[in-house]
Amino acid sequence: MNDKPTDNPSQSSPDKPAGKAAGSNPDAAPVESLSLKVEKLVTGGAGLARHDGLTVFVPLTAPGDQVQARIVERKKGFAQAALETILEPGPDRREAPCPHYGQCGGCDFQHLEPVAQLKAKAEIVADCFKRLGKMDVSDILVGPEPCVPKKPGESGEPGEPGIGVRNRIRMYANLVGHYGMMRRGTHDVVPLESCLLMPEQFNRDIMPWLRMLPPVEELIVRLDGRGNWLISIFGPPNRLRMLKKILAAVPMNEPPAPGCVGLLFNNLPIWGRDYLVYEVAGHKFKVGAQSFFQGNLAATEFAVAEVRSWLGEVAEAGTLGPLLGDLFCGAGLFSLTLADLFEKIVAIDSDPYAIRDAENNVKRSEAVEAGKMTVRKGKLAVALRDPKLASAEEWT
Repeated sequence: MNDKPTDNPSQSSPDKPAGKAAGSNPDAAPVESLSLKVEKLVTGGAGLARHDGLTVFVPLTAPGDQVQARIVERKKGFAQAALETILEPGPDRREAPCPHYGQCGGCDFQHLEPVAQLKAKAEIVADCFKRLGKMDVSDILVGPEPCVPKKPGESGEPGEPGIGVRNRIRMYANLVGHYGMMRRGTHDVVPLESCLLMPEQFNRDIMPWLRMLPPVEELIVRLDGRGNWLISIFGPPNRLRMLKKILAAVPMNEPPAPGCVGLLFNNLPIWGRDYLVYEVAGHKFKVGAQSFFQGNLAATEFAVAEVRSWLGEVAEAGTLGPLLGDLFCGAGLFSLTLADLFEKIVAIDSDPYAIRDAENNVKRSEAVEAGKMTVRKGKLAVALRDPKLASAEEWT
């Protein structure tokens, strides 16, 4: 447990003078620092506390924390605050394993025990369903023992959630060319020696290679979970000449770095290929460098299995309809992995790159029979009004 003041916690929010709450006495001095008891975590990972009817959001706190926090921004009915001191830690607080945590903006929950992280995330999603959709899904999402998916190919006990399971990272360069992620609440870059979200391959093989690149503005690394990776680099045109010199020095038929299968500069391929092939639930998905795919392959496997289990229960009850509507379909993840359960599939997405990949994956897949699936590019609200996709009876 961490019962000491945090190191530079004010980095979590914009550091600007506190304003006056709506309706407050203009002659009264604004409250700069408050003692607060954190009730729960909300979307974005901040802790929610209350002070004299004012809701206060404090990043980097845990449920049950008693904290001293400084108001940095006031709005009608709520305020944003920066953590100053942990007066008394809540039961689930711990020391974050990552040395960059609290400044780097890549994580929100590492200061919680692993099971508490999963519980907090489930409660946040359930709260969103309740507030926005007027639906109570807490019995589905919030269980007594949240499941921690294993990494791909991993056996034994599941590991800590979020550690080493991401397959995609976006990094930025600071003024001296060190790569990292944005500092919380700013556009400053926190240089990283490693990232615990990423697998060992990234920190061992890829990160050292990135340091040898000419300074660029931004880069995105994608891994397929099977040793292959793709990098997209963004920067001024003169950096391309330097990159080509680096590539020219690489022996023929060898990658620029171990496992690299493609390199793009400002979205144009300059070496290798511009896509990765992911495997999920026994299906292969060709995904281009500009398309979205799930960032945690282990959780994706788990999600597909859970959805199939739910649909199996519906089918046993005799209430499963013939049509699957894969809305915001991306590269076709659920269309392919659930195709055998339905007679007809309609997949819709507004992203042209995702639709291109979805169409390609459907054509390549043996799971989808000819004529069974329709892939449509366009805005969802518009596409759903097209009677050619499916009849009203099929949608219901």
